[in-house]
Amino acid sequence: MEEIEILAAEGRPSAREEGTLMDLWLDDEAETASDPMDTVESVIGSDERFQCEHAEDGDLHFSFKTSWGESVGYFSYRHELPALLFTLGFEIQAPVSRRVETLKLAALINENLWLGHFDVWSDDGTIIFRHAMPMIGRDEISIGEVQAMLAAAMDAAERFSPAFQYVILGGMSAEDSSAAALFETVGEA
Repeated sequence: MEEIEILAAEGRPSAREEGTLMDLWLDDEAETASDPMDTVESVIGSDERFQCEHAEDGDLHFSFKTSWGESVGYFSYRHELPALLFTLGFEIQAPVSRRVETLKLAALINENLWLGHFDVWSDDGTIIFRHAMPMIGRDEISIGEVQAMLAAAMDAAERFSPAFQYVILGGMSAEDSSAAALFETVGEA
């Protein structure tokens, strides 16, 4: 088995508490299902941190707990693209009065992400984290690819939820909020 560690944007492990990142264990002998959604369900279903259920449209909805509450998301396979889509929603919405600053914050955070990106729905200000995995020329997705998408989402939810709350509820600027979220302590105090 090979362990993969998700690294911070600067290429070094983050200084957050041990155990907040998703531990990824890849079994080289594991078979990959030919239906990408079967692989997604296998990965999520084997991790006790997730609750999941199938929607009538074939999407797989899931939730997990963070230090800031519960995050809810879904995976969807679109044959017409073809792509595996991933969306994670947050329990906070940017009111019109804070929408521009929230969009600025999303842009500043996105500059530091290696996988996925934050967005703000234009109709209601919902904060989302999403990623699309192109499936052109292939029918399968690897377990490692699904695990990487989930790890990036879990890290984003844990690390950046407070930044959006600072901007939306606290009236903080996008620059100050992103600086606080991206700040990492190096060494020991």
